[in-house]
Amino acid sequence: MSPFAAAYGAHSHRVRAMAYRLTGSHADADDVAAIVFFEAWRLRDRVRMVDGTPIGWLLVTTSHTASNLRRSRARYSAALSRIRIEHSVDPASIAEDRVEAAGDRSLVQTAFATLSERDQELLLLCVVEELSPAAVAPSLGATAGTVRARLHRAKGRLRVALIAAGALAVTAIVAIAVV
Repeated sequence: MSPFAAAYGAHSHRVRAMAYRLTGSHADADDVAAIVFFEAWRLRDRVRMVDGTPIGWLLVTTSHTASNLRRSRARYSAALSRIRIEHSVDPASIAEDRVEAAGDRSLVQTAFATLSERDQELLLLCVVEELSPAAVAPSLGATAGTVRARLHRAKGRLRVALIAAGALAVTAIVAIAVV
């Protein structure tokens, strides 16, 4: 088995799961994962390995690819509205599709959405994906200390956003989970 096939077998499920969390769509997650592994193959000589694994590079690339997809869709929608073509997708239905549960989960999602892409990326990589700052740092072109400091500030901004969203009870749970 080639090293690329081994990396795909070992990490494709995590890449796809993160892509789904970022896009909210299984189809988009499949597209993002395909692009990530295409880029991994194309740039195989430059993929950064940390502790013998490319997972940090793959997940950072997943975050960037999903971000590019969102920006591309926004530009496409803006172009459609400029030329006055009716867009068949109702934005309200997209929002409803993405909210899977009511109550605290939607409050957490709302608070999370208010964070910058950089904060979201750090929280997803270090908290949700449970990668260490040292594993994430090379892929972000930063030191582990810088990643830890940015992560600390991102957690603080998430707490403030949760309080602002009215998720006071959830804030205590999230504070325990992200500290």
